[in-house]
Amino acid sequence: MRFGFRFLASTLLSATLLMSGSLGPAQSPAGSPTPDQIRLALNNSICVLPVGQTIDVGQLPPGVGEPLNWMAELSSSLPISRVSIPATHDAGTALGTFGWSRCQILTIPAQLRVGIRGFDIRLRLVGDDLKIYHSQESQKLEFDSVMESFRSFLKAHPSEFLVMRVRQEADPISATESFESAFAKVRNSPNYRSLFYRAKQRTEIPTVGKLRGKILVLDNYGKLPDSVDYPNPTMSVQDDYDTSDMDHKFQEIGENFDAADHAPDGSVWYVNYTSSCNAQVDQLLNAVRINPRVEATLRTPHRHLGLLLMNFPGLAVIHEIVASNF
Repeated sequence: MRFGFRFLASTLLSATLLMSGSLGPAQSPAGSPTPDQIRLALNNSICVLPVGQTIDVGQLPPGVGEPLNWMAELSSSLPISRVSIPATHDAGTALGTFGWSRCQILTIPAQLRVGIRGFDIRLRLVGDDLKIYHSQESQKLEFDSVMESFRSFLKAHPSEFLVMRVRQEADPISATESFESAFAKVRNSPNYRSLFYRAKQRTEIPTVGKLRGKILVLDNYGKLPDSVDYPNPTMSVQDDYDTSDMDHKFQEIGENFDAADHAPDGSVWYVNYTSSCNAQVDQLLNAVRINPRVEATLRTPHRHLGLLLMNFPGLAVIHEIVASNF
């Protein structure tokens, strides 16, 4: 699962080609990337396509993401704080606009296929339905659709588990119930209630064995029952999101890596965001500047990276995180 080193210049060139559509004579219609575009987007530290184009699971090249049950090799007695988990920041934003809103190219089913096991899910209650939002912008995705993707994946791959940070992203619109009530309806529905791990304590760090086939909710709202509080005193979180100093951001990422790598036991769960966005550095530029450096760092021996949330991750960086577990 190791990949050769990719220089930042190569990643910048790939991103430029993809954004311009300059990939030779075969050009794709809007919203439908060609196989060449998909391969180029995937096989880097940063996965990027023009606005309106996404990569869904059926568009992935054969064999991508295998083995799909990479968690099967983890010891069931291992606390999840000792697992390196690739995750996506603002996971449901593949249909967002570039700049501050769009943080991913891969749809959630495609993210599952390529090895992502942690998801930053931002919800807004609109009427009686929970929908994916990033700030005030709808991402054209229903929470129920996200849950159906999770259900289908875990049914097919019961050795895996998923971590889902849940946040109320914006105030409700024309709602007739509370956010926690709407979430409980989804959580307790016949289709999904068996999927959720019922945390015994708000600071619990469960083992891999307890979580297999289930979803652990990290509650960033504060009122979701049977969940783990996010953040909480057992976590060490690096989320310096409002910065344009990418050298300092990368230093913070590295410090969290080192602390996780040298932690004596699993009593602290390290959570590390590579993402950032402000008026000087948007989500895409953040990924272009940070993802290749993260990949290069992870090519040196690392273990126990914790939960790593990223913008636009390509296969190279995802596979380096997975490989650090073994």
